[in-house]
Amino acid sequence: MGAGRRQARVVPVLLALACWAGPATAQDLDRDGLPDALEQALLDRFLPTLVLSADECDARPAAIRPGSADPAVMARDGTLYGHVTLRATSDQAVEVEIKYFHLWGRDCGRPSHAWDVEHVSALLSGPGLDAPLDAWRADYWYAAAHEGTVCDASSGATAATLRASTVGPYVYVSRGKHASYLARGQCKWGCGSDLCDSPGEPLTRAGVVNVGEPDAPMNGATWMHSGQLALADKLATDFAPTFRARFDVEPPTTVQALRVHLRPFQAPILGGDTGLDALNATRRAAVEAVTTSGEAAATAALATGRAVGTALSRTVKGIAWFLHLR
Repeated sequence: MGAGRRQARVVPVLLALACWAGPATAQDLDRDGLPDALEQALLDRFLPTLVLSADECDARPAAIRPGSADPAVMARDGTLYGHVTLRATSDQAVEVEIKYFHLWGRDCGRPSHAWDVEHVSALLSGPGLDAPLDAWRADYWYAAAHEGTVCDASSGATAATLRASTVGPYVYVSRGKHASYLARGQCKWGCGSDLCDSPGEPLTRAGVVNVGEPDAPMNGATWMHSGQLALADKLATDFAPTFRARFDVEPPTTVQALRVHLRPFQAPILGGDTGLDALNATRRAAVEAVTTSGEAAATAALATGRAVGTALSRTVKGIAWFLHLR
């Protein structure tokens, strides 16, 4: 990890440490068994870095106006929204799952539509709810890409694979479609014309807002039930036992594509997308060529007209002089 990235993490982690110093009996406004201060401290500590395409059509993830029944974009400032859930407890450890949602005012891929909800998640473990923040570790990471569709290219990896056991990983966001990838090279498998092109730049951090639970939203996230986002329907675990088993047996340097069985169906769609992209490129080139040709023809015609006009004018002047009409 570079020095700049480590430095960028110092302030939020110190703030989180300052906020989280209490026992498990601390304030719990969303009534999920996790103290609110611990939830926010974990959200800040493991916040991923999104890498957007240079010419992303919708600028940045949106901040949603708090307290509204339906979502309304307040700003496109890169705000992320977090959900923290207690998944398991034992005498030895506590498991907590964090979801980071990046919400977009529009999906401008093919086909385009209003609103787009994407997310990245982590499964964390700590020795107890009252353990210090630096005792918590991320065990696994998951990135959703066209989740729940035939184009599903979601992926996962151990935190060690991503060097993201104590910080969030880099996540590559496809241009226009906003699918999330833990490895840039897997972006092409989205079969939704996904492109994680460079030079992408890491998203400037605008913070993460805890949405609470569906029956007890926090920070004005009353819009999480709106059918336009259906955020409350996306809170099930991303870490099924079968996925975790795959992560553990694979080489520790590998990001796993989790829906490989869909590749036979994705390939024709991917091929169709490639064909459409080629047709669009051909159409653009043809339009430019016709436009260029038209402009050249018009320029040539104008030049010819001027030359003919000059020649006729000289001829008329010559005849007039010859006939002594001048």
